[in-house]
Amino acid sequence: MNHEPQTQAFVAIIVLSEPQRQASFRHLLQQSLPNWFCHFVTDAKSARHLLKTETVALLMTEWLQPEDSGDLLLDFCCRHSPATVRILLAEEHTDTLLLATNHAAQILLAQPVHDLQVIQLFLRVQLLYSGHFTAHSRYQLGQINSLPVQRNHYQTLIQLLADPDSSTHSLASTIAREAPLAARLVQIANSAYLGFNRQTVDLAEVVVRLGRSMIKAVAFAVQLHSQYEGKIRPDLHQQLLHESFELAGMASQLAKTQQSGPALADKAFLAGLLQVLGPLVLLSSMPVQLQRLTEEDMFQEGIPDHCLISAYLLLLWGFEQDICDAVMYRLSLNEVAQPGLLQTILHLSSYVLIFRRQQQDDSLPTPCWTALAQFQLTDTFCRLQQQVTEPDL
Repeated sequence: MNHEPQTQAFVAIIVLSEPQRQASFRHLLQQSLPNWFCHFVTDAKSARHLLKTETVALLMTEWLQPEDSGDLLLDFCCRHSPATVRILLAEEHTDTLLLATNHAAQILLAQPVHDLQVIQLFLRVQLLYSGHFTAHSRYQLGQINSLPVQRNHYQTLIQLLADPDSSTHSLASTIAREAPLAARLVQIANSAYLGFNRQTVDLAEVVVRLGRSMIKAVAFAVQLHSQYEGKIRPDLHQQLLHESFELAGMASQLAKTQQSGPALADKAFLAGLLQVLGPLVLLSSMPVQLQRLTEEDMFQEGIPDHCLISAYLLLLWGFEQDICDAVMYRLSLNEVAQPGLLQTILHLSSYVLIFRRQQQDDSLPTPCWTALAQFQLTDTFCRLQQQVTEPDL
């Protein structure tokens, strides 16, 4: 008898109007992802029927005209099958990418789509279903129809960053076309925590100083913050922006003390910067006069909703698992049986910022002392422990 564990099966719906493109997708998925069963349809009516009758992990669709789809397919999926990940395919240089920000797409893919992009996307959806997210939280997260999307004009930059053969000059030229991003990158490259003695405004030098991981993080942060302008109270939005960069810098500095190489510091910076995704999403859904960030855990017990949203988006967009986990548990590391070093660094950095901003009547969360001791974060850990446990001394 065969006692090997069975691979979990997943169902997808792919809506494509051209038979040739359907055949290409079908061949790719059958060869690369045999544990996926994919329904290929040409119209929204067929897709809606499948969404009502099957448990679907992923819906990928072209843009469909209202007269064809009746009720927009992505909106229908959001209401009737919230846990299904919703992906919109759009031709490059069209208005579809802008229109999608008003609908329920969770991921936007500009065509032509490379085979590797498709495979990686399906694998990330598998992680959402088999990882740390409960069925209830995936359902709740899927009901949010105002999640940020990756804007088209950053895809060229992201592709260059992912290509190890792309030149510093090509990266600098692409960044130069995005003034807000270029300004933020120059500011970071000249910040104190990087430790350079000389100021620079040369984008090629900025690229060398920061490295590809940090540039990717800042690019995401800048374009995502721009999507929420006017939706969040300006002073609160500015506070979130400032605190995310402060947390990123502190986490990166702490990572550098661990003698684990530059990769850990880059990941710590990225996690600290992009944990702001959840707060942006939640605050933008509230009336301006009522906007305030809370630590509620209605989506998944023990984890603040905004941390869960941030981790969900980062995983969906292809960030590494350890970064997603660090963001998810940064305020609730006691929920993790065996915390990693990156998780502990982001947790401690977050705690220090909370401690600094504590008002007289505020209650502090309980830090994960076990993890802090395990990784021997001695100086900061001991000072912080004394301040918290012996406040009257």
